[in-house]
Amino acid sequence: MNPGDRVTQAEIQAELIGTLFRSIPVAIAVHVVSSTVLVSMLWDKAARDRLLLWLAALYGLAAVRWLLLRAYQRRRPTVEGIPPWGRAAAALSWTFGLAWGAVPVLFLDPAQPLNLIVITVILVVLNAQALMAVVSYPPAYLASALTLLSLATVLILRAGAVGADVALLVSLNLAASLCYARNVYKTLNRSLQLRFENAALRRETEEKSALLETTLQNIQQGISLIDREGRLRMWNRQSLTLLGLDDRTLHAGQPFSAVSSAADPPLALPPTGQSEYRRADGATIEIRQSALSDGSRIFTYTDISELKRREEILNTARQGAEQANAAKTRFLATASHDLRQPIHALGLFFANLADRVRNAETEPLIGQIEESIAAIDGMLSALLDISKLDAGVIRPHIGPVAVAELFKRLDSEYQPLARETANSLRVRPSRAVVQTDLAMLERILRNLLTNALRYTGNGRVLVGARRRAGQLRIEVHDTGSGIPADQLEAIFWEFHQLGNPERDRHQGLGLGLGLAIVKRLAALLGYPMTVRSRLGRGSCFTIAPPLAEPSACYPAPASVAVPGRELQGRRVLVLDDDSPVLEAMSGLLGRWGCAVIKALSLVEAQNQLERQAPPELLVVDYRLRGEVSGLEAVAVLQKNLRRYVPTLIITGDTDPEHLREAEASGYPLLHKPVQPAKLRSAVRHLIRANERE
Repeated sequence: MNPGDRVTQAEIQAELIGTLFRSIPVAIAVHVVSSTVLVSMLWDKAARDRLLLWLAALYGLAAVRWLLLRAYQRRRPTVEGIPPWGRAAAALSWTFGLAWGAVPVLFLDPAQPLNLIVITVILVVLNAQALMAVVSYPPAYLASALTLLSLATVLILRAGAVGADVALLVSLNLAASLCYARNVYKTLNRSLQLRFENAALRRETEEKSALLETTLQNIQQGISLIDREGRLRMWNRQSLTLLGLDDRTLHAGQPFSAVSSAADPPLALPPTGQSEYRRADGATIEIRQSALSDGSRIFTYTDISELKRREEILNTARQGAEQANAAKTRFLATASHDLRQPIHALGLFFANLADRVRNAETEPLIGQIEESIAAIDGMLSALLDISKLDAGVIRPHIGPVAVAELFKRLDSEYQPLARETANSLRVRPSRAVVQTDLAMLERILRNLLTNALRYTGNGRVLVGARRRAGQLRIEVHDTGSGIPADQLEAIFWEFHQLGNPERDRHQGLGLGLGLAIVKRLAALLGYPMTVRSRLGRGSCFTIAPPLAEPSACYPAPASVAVPGRELQGRRVLVLDDDSPVLEAMSGLLGRWGCAVIKALSLVEAQNQLERQAPPELLVVDYRLRGEVSGLEAVAVLQKNLRRYVPTLIITGDTDPEHLREAEASGYPLLHKPVQPAKLRSAVRHLIRANERE
């Protein structure tokens, strides 16, 4: 039984006891009259002293009962305090029952049949009265049953055969009375229960209605109800305010079309969905509607003017950010291209010069120059990688990769850097096989290792792997200075270097792009990547590629020797609009034995081809002067030559759109500054591949 049920039963009991007390005056009157009549009828037939004593006792009980009633009326007990009053009333009823039950014992004389009849009639009448008066409270009614039980017992014991017959009738009357009383009690109890439940429901309904009404009238949203015939049935104040309507002109049952036409400007609602309504004062109201099962529709009105204003501010800010980002991209692309041109020429000129002057005396100087060129190339390559990732031209090629081979290669290559930075590097072997892009995963680990070694001085760097839930957690630990908690996200930003205000290139890439590239590559592969760090204790970077079955894996990349004699006499057309780059490229190719055809423009290239034998290879810069791009120039040259000629595109452009276009051309692509070894390998490969075909 829940608390609500207990409260209801208590209220029912209180009501039943109240009914009992309300019947007391009638009961007292009946008992007083009946006792007086009984004494008068038995005055000459029974001992008078007994009669008077019994009558005095009954009058006294009646007085006590009357006093109890008055006390109840004055106190007006609560629901919780009424049970003792019910017990007191029942006790008095039992006392009356005992008093009347003594009548057959004291005054019944079997020799006087009139006494028998009088007593029986009076007691049966009293039982009937008690039945009607106290049926609502069974403990009180059972007291009246005592009188009939006493009468029946005395009749059987003292009145002989006639008494037994009368006793049978009295018993039948008693049984019928009890059955009737039980049914009446159940009916009354159920009736009271329903009354109290209905009253509770009515109160709850009224409270909810009041709450709903208060809520509807005070919420910021406007609400209205339109029935299936399109008539207005309900609305709140806010709906009038939002639509600019006057309450005095509205009434229930009014066609909503008349209401909407009164708005300024007139309101037009779509049959379904949501819409926006702009008031004459410029405010924007969002209108949503919901259909009910009976065909009615509920409309809600919300002022979204502030939201619209914020959206406009955000849109303006976003457009500004996009424009700034586009300007940054254009600047970086232009700056990168302009920087790559002379650096590209510098690298080619130096490679040509180094082969001529290399000896024991010049070797240290050549090494320092090569290191500086490599550093510049590394920074420009990082910019190029960012541009490629932003352009979406880098796509992963997923396959099984043996971690052991990758770890072995990294351990071998990075031990010198570890010794240079006074660090201890340990790479734990692993027999796991992962499903990944080998080149991308290797680039990620290389950048992490470079950062760990260069930001850790006289410490330890550990590379290890552990299996977790279908993934291989590859971790790079270091004992460096650690990363502040508020910088854990910032370290992956472009051009951000923690603790390197001097932009020392020995502490990672001078532009601060190493971890930015790592983050982008991990996102492109779809692998979780995390970083943990404690100041003064070090950091741990983790990437988690999925495990693969130990099947055929990608082999480790191997360097290919390029014999110089394979390029001897090969005819190569070089088209570049930058004269120093053209001279450097031509000089280096000539140094390798190639017969070089030089051209600064498409027109010059066409004129050269008219006078010379067709080339075996085209080396074309992507960005040429004028309206013609390198790809367009290649298309014209291929058409003029009337046959396919292998083509190598050289570019210093990092604009995402141009990168996508160059990548989509299908031609091999090298980015400035081109390392002589890469250029030589690409030229050799294209010529040999064309000969095989």
